[in-house]
Amino acid sequence: MSQENVELIRRSAEAFSARDLDSYISEFIAPDVEWHTAAEDPDAATHHGQEEFRRYVERWKDSFEDLQAELVECLDTDDDRVFTWVRWTGRGRTSAVGADWHLAIVYTVEDRQIIGGQEYFDRREALESVGL
Repeated sequence: MSQENVELIRRSAEAFSARDLDSYISEFIAPDVEWHTAAEDPDAATHHGQEEFRRYVERWKDSFEDLQAELVECLDTDDDRVFTWVRWTGRGRTSAVGADWHLAIVYTVEDRQIIGGQEYFDRREALESVGL
C-alpha cells in the first residue's frame, strides 16, 4: 500500500502545480484533514478540515508571485506516511524579493486521500519523525 501512497502524493503534487486548487482539494485532501505548519513558522498553526486548509494554502499562494513547487524527493516510509522534500520558488508579492527554499512535508494517507500533513524546515528532523 505504501508505494500506492507515494504515487498518490506524486499525483497530488502535479495537481497542486497545475494551480487548480479546487481540483487538488476535492481529489486529494480528506474532508477532515489535519495540517500542521512547521513549528518555526511565524504563523505556526494546525488547520482542521478542507476549508481551513484551503484558506491556509490561499494565503500562502497569495503571498508570492509565480509560486512554484518542485517535488525533489518522495519516500515510502513503510506505513501510512510519505516523506517529501520540496523546493519552493517565487517572488514576494509585496517585496518583489526572490524566494527559494526547501520544506519537508510528511503526509499521512488513508483510503487514497491525504488525511494529514506535517511541515518541517529541518529535513533531518522530518526524516527522523518517520524513522528514516
